[in-house]
Amino acid sequence: MNRSVQRALLIFRAFRPGIGRLGNAELAERTGLARSTVSRLTQTLVESGFLYYDMESASYRLAAVVLSLAHAFRLDSDVLDHALPIMRKMAEDHCINVGLAVADRTDMVYLESVRRNRRELSRHVASGSRVPIELTSLGRAYLFTLSATDRAALEISMQERHPDDWTKILAEINRSLAEIDREGYCSVSWQMGITSIASPLGLKHLPPYVFNISYATDEYSQREVRSSLKPLLLDLVGSAREAFAFVDPSA
Repeated sequence: MNRSVQRALLIFRAFRPGIGRLGNAELAERTGLARSTVSRLTQTLVESGFLYYDMESASYRLAAVVLSLAHAFRLDSDVLDHALPIMRKMAEDHCINVGLAVADRTDMVYLESVRRNRRELSRHVASGSRVPIELTSLGRAYLFTLSATDRAALEISMQERHPDDWTKILAEINRSLAEIDREGYCSVSWQMGITSIASPLGLKHLPPYVFNISYATDEYSQREVRSSLKPLLLDLVGSAREAFAFVDPSA
């Protein structure tokens, strides 16, 4: 990849939900690029309409074209088109939250989250929301689809975020992987009072999609999860696999 393009993409990656305005110094810190390089890149991105410069705060923010690109990506997902009506019905019928996410480096990014559990008011999840792979059921379900070599390479990057707790987190990841192998899904309580179960689509010719269901932890016992929520999740995954496996060259 052209180095200038690569560096420009690093600028875009610096912006996250809740981090919408960044100056050149902050962009340099977040990207690891020299401040002079950042200054040249941001000027070019402003001129080409991908960034907007706010003179009052001396900072940059993403321009509207970026939203259009994200919307185009989301609308192009055949898996989401197939699954969304099922996700909505599941969420409505059972007062749960049903999501579809895809991996991006060390995070999972939601394509959609249908939220019908009103007790999760403190947590806002929408299209584009990111969660860490190593701490969530979504992420661990994704790790299950990787080869041992690819998983080990990703673990190096994830370990950098948790240098003091990595041994404990890695043990939890391995338990989740064993659970998916045994049950077809894994269960993780990442945030207090909320539990999520997730299962990967696992079709090699498609992006690394993962489905999840989240619910208030005290609303379901483990037995109820296995008897009620597990079948819902696995039926959703199975429906998507059946719909898209026919184009799988390895099938």
